Amino acid sequence: MLASALLEKGNSHVESLLQDLEKWLEAKNYQSIQQIYGSLSQKSISEPAVFERANYLKVLDAYPRENR
Repeated sequence: MLASALLEKGNSHVESLLQDLEKWLEAKNYQSIQQIYGSLSQKSISEPAVFERANYLKVLDAYPRENR
């Protein structure tokens, strides 16, 4: 998706992406990108089965309804 956005909008779009990332990190109280590594990992979840189930449901929801 990033490659597509850069091809469509040009390399100057990187600056906008970085600004948006900085705003998102600030809104989520992250000090750096390193802090988010692994935060959505199954290893950092207290109930891994709930994590697996949520991801399974998300995948199913993304599948087109007419193909279900």
